[in-house]
Amino acid sequence: MNALFPPTRWRAAALFVAALAGATAARAAARPAGPTLPPAADFERLSGARATDCRAVPDPGLAPMGAPTLRRCAWSQRVEMLYWQDIPDAPDTCLSTPAIAWHRLGGGVHAVLRPWNGSWSGQSLQVQYAGVEQAGMVWRRDDGGWSAVLWRWRPSDRLPTRNWQFGHWKDVVQAVRAVDAANPAPPRTPLMTAWLDVTNGKPRMLDGEVWRWVRDGSCVSLRSAGLGQAQLHLPYSRDDARLEQRSAMQVLLARRFPNAQWLRPFMLVEPAISGDRTGAKFLAVWKEDSAVHGQLWIPLRDEGGVVRARVSSALPPNTAPDAVKGRAALLERELGALAHAWEARHE
Repeated sequence: MNALFPPTRWRAAALFVAALAGATAARAAARPAGPTLPPAADFERLSGARATDCRAVPDPGLAPMGAPTLRRCAWSQRVEMLYWQDIPDAPDTCLSTPAIAWHRLGGGVHAVLRPWNGSWSGQSLQVQYAGVEQAGMVWRRDDGGWSAVLWRWRPSDRLPTRNWQFGHWKDVVQAVRAVDAANPAPPRTPLMTAWLDVTNGKPRMLDGEVWRWVRDGSCVSLRSAGLGQAQLHLPYSRDDARLEQRSAMQVLLARRFPNAQWLRPFMLVEPAISGDRTGAKFLAVWKEDSAVHGQLWIPLRDEGGVVRARVSSALPPNTAPDAVKGRAALLERELGALAHAWEARHE
């Protein structure tokens, strides 16, 4: 027996230690748990460095994304991560929340991204701009909400340091690109290629068979009818286009849409460059119910059929007549631009 620490003192010391441990555990349980970061936003694990505050002012190009939930820097301020835990809904638009966030993120990294696809649960980007490597993604969480993350790396001028940084940057890229596995790119038809040119830099998305975009604050949707035959023969050559053909086609359209208000009757589209010997293309624009519609007809060479593209834009209630005409003019411009993009791509 230890004379300095008799049994009674041992028992008292043990009780004290147990009480202290219990109090510590209780305080830890009372503290709110910090947010669980997704793998692509785990800054210290991916960067291999302790996170510090960022000294540079936030990039104004990312202001449309809103204030990030988390912003961290390391590597002597050469690597930066921005994490938006909950992307708010985008009201008053025909595009989904992730489609708008995807477009805004593309603007922030100075890149035109491919359209958001409504079937995606997430998508990544990897671009370089002004010597800065950038990697990020937008994805849907398990609770149905949407999040985004963006990493930026300005490589060191010193080769050994740059090589060390690159080893960790590969981990960042791998983390953000993991979301792409279940997102195969849809096949690009000739019409889609022309549409991508027309909508380049605009908020846009693929929603099944419908392609949507925003132009001058108005939502426009395009539905492709694919190849088909017109009710009347439409010539491929502009030299063979006749006024009586267009008049007959307008009569057929009026019978098909008896309640339509024709804002631009069936007409021949002028080529992008006056005098160019391009194929003939036709369009018409009309209002029916609470929307303005337009259609483009593109006859193919050698009786190959006709490509048809129908565009629509919904109108607010009680839209003034001048505003209706303005929306019709917008659709006519979009259809004309689509026809000219087709010329540049396929003729």
